[in-house]
Amino acid sequence: MKQEQNLTEGPVLKTLLAFTVPFIIANVIQALYGAVDLFVIGRYCTPESVAAVSTGTQVTQIITSMITGLTLGSTILVGKYTG
Repeated sequence: MKQEQNLTEGPVLKTLLAFTVPFIIANVIQALYGAVDLFVIGRYCTPESVAAVSTGTQVTQIITSMITGLTLGSTILVGKYTG
């Protein structure tokens, strides 16, 4: 049975948490991936390798955050024009 959610009624905090928790979890997993990657590279490779992985992790985090922001912003526009 399909369960419907009316996002315009009820407590705002519950609805807001329902949307934000998945994004927070995704960002934490992304940060943990970068930390584990740096740990492994730092343990077995040269300092130059650590610097390269660190820079790559930061660039990946920035790109991921930009894409997430753009998709969230576009859903606002879609919601505005559809009703």
